[in-house]
Order: sequence, then C-alpha cells, then structure tokens
Amino acid sequence: MATKIPYPQKRLGQVFLRDSLVVEQILQCADLAPTDTVLEIGPGRGILTTALAPRVAALYALEIDVRYVQALTQHFATTPHVHILWADARSYDYGLLPQPFVVVANLPYSVGMAIVHHLLSFHPQVLRLIIMLQKEVVDRLLAPPDSSAYGALSVFVQYAAQLTHQFEVSRQAFSPVPAVDSTVISMVPFAVSPWPACDPAWLFRVVKHAFAHRRKTLRANLLAAFPTALTRSQVTEVLTTLTLTEHARAQELTVLQFVHLSQVLRQRLQTTTTPDPLGAETS
Repeated sequence: MATKIPYPQKRLGQVFLRDSLVVEQILQCADLAPTDTVLEIGPGRGILTTALAPRVAALYALEIDVRYVQALTQHFATTPHVHILWADARSYDYGLLPQPFVVVANLPYSVGMAIVHHLLSFHPQVLRLIIMLQKEVVDRLLAPPDSSAYGALSVFVQYAAQLTHQFEVSRQAFSPVPAVDSTVISMVPFAVSPWPACDPAWLFRVVKHAFAHRRKTLRANLLAAFPTALTRSQVTEVLTTLTLTEHARAQELTVLQFVHLSQVLRQRLQTTTTPDPLGAETS
C-alpha cells in the first residue's frame, strides 16, 4: 500500500494479520463467488481487504479507527466496488448494506463476540460468516454439552447457527504478536430454525440464569432467579417433566433441552399467582 500505515493503538487492542498464507486459507474457507457482496470488519492495514477486492462484486469494510479509514480510502480510491466505512461494528445498521452478504473478517479480540451477537440479529441478511476469533472463545462456541467450556455463549450461538471449525492460527501470524492464538470458524445462520418454536429473548434469559453459578444445580439457579414465583417442588416438577433430575446442572443440557426448559418454565410462570413473574429481568 503506497499510503503511510499508522501504528496500532493499544487502547483498541489492535493486532494485524501479516501472514499471506493465512489470508489464502481464509479465502479458501470463504469459497466466494464473483457475484458475492462481502462485509469485512476491522480491515486495519488491509491485507485481507486487498485479497478480497478482486474476487467479489462488492466489498464493504467497516473500520472504527479513522486513521485506517483514511489510509484504506486513499488506497482503494480507484476501486469503486470497495467501500471503506468509518463505523463501530457493534452498533452499525447492517440493514443499510446490499442484501444478502457474506462476512469475512479477522474480528478484534476484545469485542469479537459483541460484533457476532449484533450480526446474528440481522439474519437472514447474513448468509454466512467466516471469522477469526481468539482460540479460547472459539473453544467455548464449539463446546459440546457436559464439557468445561460449554456455557451460555455456546447455547446462544449453537441455537442461531451451524458452526464449523476451520483451522488454527498461530499468534506469530500477527503484528504486534498477541498473547493468544486464534481460530477461524464458519457460521451459517439457520435459514429455518431446527428448534421448536420459542421466544429467543426468554430462552436466553433462562439460559443466563441457568449458568449463573456453574457449581450450583439447575434447580438452585432457577429458584434464585424466580424466588417469589417458583417453589422447590414446582422446579422439581418442571425438571421431572423434562426427564431431568434435581441434581442436574446447566452444562449437562443440550440446546434442545434448553428450548424445552424455557417453554415449560414459561407455561409454569404464566399460571402462577405472582404478579408479572415474566416481567422484570432478574440480575
């Protein structure tokens, strides 16, 4: 790139991919068509942006650091199908982009999951995501039930999309070198939900409470979440309905079991005499 490249800012946790072989692997995983519209988040110095540009019909790159926005805008000034946008990916209105689009990005470690949460709310505009995240975070996303890494984050993402592990990336592929390794994964949001109908907001409220204290039983966490709406015997009855024992813990439940739990629990709370048990959020 002919323009002067700004130095990374520690306050933004900026580390930049420098390994062209990793870039090529990402492109192979993305399997892009010439007619695709692609969204890149956090282009930084533009190594991935430069590789994506000649392969797609339109490329939108969101960058929060105005210095890199200016540098990339200058670099791609004669490439009209590449659009460099100064924006915060955690709150940007992705409905403004041409639909549908594919996300290909090396996400910032510190806000990666906040960005993923926001992107998934724009389904079905988002066809698929090929993203790089901190390895420990990906381990949590892919974790199966009854494993140490399985938690509320696992349930949230596995409820929303089909996940596939692609490949590991050494910390040496970045500059400056971070303290952690990375993993590239693909996410394909479900076009049609494979789960029984439920209210996602209520489901994830239940999931959050269920994992509030991992060492406690599911029954104890639910009683703590709804202390005036449920009795111990009522919670035991709910668990029995789902063929769960009173000693079950949240990490033992599959996504489908959480969906069923949220449905049964909602029915139980709606029949309680306690005023508005589903109303205020319990912290």
